[in-house]
This record gives sequence, C-alpha cells and structure tokens, in this order.
Amino acid sequence: EEVLMPSSGYRLDALVEVQGQRIGVEVDGPSHFIGKEPIGRTILKRRQVFNIDGIRIVSVPYWDWDKLGKDRTKKREYLSCLLGMK
Repeated sequence: EEVLMPSSGYRLDALVEVQGQRIGVEVDGPSHFIGKEPIGRTILKRRQVFNIDGIRIVSVPYWDWDKLGKDRTKKREYLSCLLGMK
C-alpha cells in the first residue's frame, strides 16, 4: 500500500524502518528510466522526499526484480541488502 508523505505530497510504494531509520522503497518500472538511467521526475522525487521529508529512498529497478523471478528467498535477500540489513 502506498504511503503519502504529508510534507512533500509525494507517495512512496513502501516505507520501512531499519535500525531506527525510516527508508522509502520505490519499485521503479520502465517509465522511470531511459535505458538504465533514472529520468528527471524520478530524480526530483528522490531529492525532494529526502530534502523535505528527511526520508532516503531506495529504488528497486524492474530489471533487477524481474531477474529474481518467483524465488521469494532471493527477493528477501535482495531487499535486505538494498536496505543495508546485510
């Protein structure tokens, strides 16, 4: 379920807490990239959420997620690494 950031007005795909720090998680599909580089509005959102809401955003690019297939263990490990839990 998306989370509305009240100060900036942006919505995040998820908001988690890791070691007392809130981290935004964005699952970014093809419309967020040109090639493998994020487009302007995606970069702006990450910057504004950090500067206004104080929340760091981590991105789950679609090509990484797709490579993991249906393996829930690999997906859990991927997210743990991305969030700095490993």
